[in-house]
Amino acid sequence: MTADDIQKDDLQQWAIRKKLEAALRARAGQARTEHPLSYAQRPLLLLHRMNPDSASYNVGFTARFTGGFDSAAFRSAVSSLVGRHAALRTTFHGTDHQTVHGWLEPDFADVDASQWDEQQIEDAVRHAHREPFAFSTGPLVRVRTYSVAPGEAVILLAVHHVVCDFWSLGVIVAELEELYLAETERRPSQLPGRNIPYSDFVAHQRELIQGEKGSEARAYWHSQLSGRLEPAEWPRFELDPGADAGGSIPFPISAELADRVFQLAKEEGVTPYAVLLTAFQVLVSRYTGRRDVLVGSPFAGRTSPTMAECVGNFVNPVVLRADLSDAVSFREQLGRTRRTVIEALEHQDYPFELLVGELAPRRVDDRNPIFQAMFSYQKPNRYPALAGLYVADDGAAPAAWAGLTAVPFRLDQQDDQLELVLEVVHDGDRLVGLLKYRKSVFSALAARQVIGNCLALLRAALADPDRGVAELPMASEVTPGISRRTAVPESVGTTPRSGTALRGIEQRVTAVWRQVLGREGVGPDDNFFDLGGNSMLLMRVHEMLADEAADTPLKVNEMFRYPTVAGLARRLGQTGPGADTDSGRGRASSRRAQLAGGTARSARLRARERRVQDSDGGNDV
Repeated sequence: MTADDIQKDDLQQWAIRKKLEAALRARAGQARTEHPLSYAQRPLLLLHRMNPDSASYNVGFTARFTGGFDSAAFRSAVSSLVGRHAALRTTFHGTDHQTVHGWLEPDFADVDASQWDEQQIEDAVRHAHREPFAFSTGPLVRVRTYSVAPGEAVILLAVHHVVCDFWSLGVIVAELEELYLAETERRPSQLPGRNIPYSDFVAHQRELIQGEKGSEARAYWHSQLSGRLEPAEWPRFELDPGADAGGSIPFPISAELADRVFQLAKEEGVTPYAVLLTAFQVLVSRYTGRRDVLVGSPFAGRTSPTMAECVGNFVNPVVLRADLSDAVSFREQLGRTRRTVIEALEHQDYPFELLVGELAPRRVDDRNPIFQAMFSYQKPNRYPALAGLYVADDGAAPAAWAGLTAVPFRLDQQDDQLELVLEVVHDGDRLVGLLKYRKSVFSALAARQVIGNCLALLRAALADPDRGVAELPMASEVTPGISRRTAVPESVGTTPRSGTALRGIEQRVTAVWRQVLGREGVGPDDNFFDLGGNSMLLMRVHEMLADEAADTPLKVNEMFRYPTVAGLARRLGQTGPGADTDSGRGRASSRRAQLAGGTARSARLRARERRVQDSDGGNDV
């Protein structure tokens, strides 16, 4: 057999295999399996229901591929990727489960952008990234290839955070490289045949929480976060006109400063993460005037090696508390940070969402529960080149990918999940900063001032680690924050129905509450959350009362403003437009705060019930 015959035979085998894959996918498309939600997914599902048009939780990857990019091969690679990971074939309908499809075609489009200028391409990519996902029908994977020249394209891969985290993004990009190569070379991929499904993690998480390790973690966090958990208050800034949503500013960390970070970390036996976290905690203290500093940090949540290659949302934010009251040296404070981080790693499996309900922190307006600032350190291991492609700053270098060159393409991450987030990306020998901020709290000028102050603090601490943290200078002084609390009125400015109609609606609301909560004796002034309700049960109430709100549609987030039977009945009894006069902003971050407010009130009731049980000889479990 000649070489041509062998090549022809290989192509025939390839064509047969592709037809077989298509047939199997068509048959698999009818298959459905139901699984419970993870604790990380539950709040994201609620936030989406409250604000379905928000893009705050869209995870995006962009790059410009040059050197012979093949869009058809890339599309086939994406399809193979979706077939490998159940999370990418998942939809969400209802309040307590997710549906994994045997096959769910990814949203893929190849766009001819050969006549576009750079601004048109950037605008198109930004628009496609911010386009909302349809949770109930899916898919939650969106891929766009913008062909700018023969063999050259800008690609966007967007996935909702409910099924993907940053670690997963590294898995996706690495697997796509092998799958793309297999397509272009007309051969089977060399990836392992089976991935652990995300549902295995959900089951493992529930077992862990109910076991001894879960009890130990719960006890640790309750001890670590005891006392008053007051929201941080930032300085007042003159905000930018029409400011809404969030902004992000990338900034370089000089090579000299990065080297000093690595050097001090080595000397003190800590990670660069701990050095940078300590400096950020000092910064937050200066801006808030607090010596008891609470900063959140996302931990990967993949404590089992079997989950390393699984795509899904594993991230669990942990609260890292710093005591700066005695103004010790930066070196000693760094030692404290090291101990705090080690302990947090040992107990990272306990879900933050459970803690919020159990600790019942005081809620204020649209503030995130327990912490309002976050520090994140990104160092991708599965695909190290992802760091530069992700941050896409001026210093990011092109990377080799499947025989192509992947050139960084900047995608602004305009999220407002928290009020202040410092993200540091470790890209080879470089450190790159990315400051994310909520525009209703910080102006662009104030955010740049934060960056300058952070770098000044870090520079001073590294120059003299034995200097007291209270003495570390900033580039510019700030006046610590004051309370920004505002009252949310319950009136909506529309016409109420008659007294008889309102009584009928009140009876209907009472009946729904009894059914959902499984309680009798629900009174008109009872609070839904004090009766044991939570945010997920509230979604069921919303679904069951949809007919009552036909005249003036009721949004899920409104229900947090009317937590009593009487209040909700009055809202449902309104007629005419304008039932939700405060819905214009609809920020995802405020939805998380409202979620926490409900679970907090629910936790107070559970705590009272536990105290009664204890007094009667019961067990507090």
